[in-house]
Amino acid sequence: MDIKFIPINFHYINDCAILAKWFNDPETNYLISPNFTQGPLGYVSPEQIQQMNLYSRYDKYSYFIVCDNIIVGDINITDNPDFLLKKDGSSAWLGITIGEKTYRGKGVGKVAMHFIEDFAKEIGFKRIELGVFSFNTVAINFYKKLGYKQIGVIPRFTFYVDRWYDDFRFEKYI
Repeated sequence: MDIKFIPINFHYINDCAILAKWFNDPETNYLISPNFTQGPLGYVSPEQIQQMNLYSRYDKYSYFIVCDNIIVGDINITDNPDFLLKKDGSSAWLGITIGEKTYRGKGVGKVAMHFIEDFAKEIGFKRIELGVFSFNTVAINFYKKLGYKQIGVIPRFTFYVDRWYDDFRFEKYI
């Protein structure tokens, strides 16, 4: 499998439309978006993704994950956002989505994580923090295997399948 990383250009609505597809996929959206209400997650348009990213107050580095010339996911880091549990000035927040379900469990995420950790280290970050919903045991085990350690819990963070779940926070020093 040939895996590459291509920068996402949020000025291009087509790039945003690819991300919106995963945000609106009912099998994927609850893994990547917190649901703060007991209703369903709302529709996310390509334009909303574009606006969120072009006018963010944080620096963000975002890449498409490309396998054998097919865009299968995205990975990104955000420079020291306010929602980090540990605000030390040298941390990045990590987000990853393998949006194309047939590519999950094939090692793509592991390659992507190594790529983004190396990139983060190269540009001066010393630590990566991420959040994962407590029902997502596959992701929790994945992060633990990569050396991430749980550092906290935000209780009742997201609503999914008729109940509230916690957000587990993990970190790794790189």
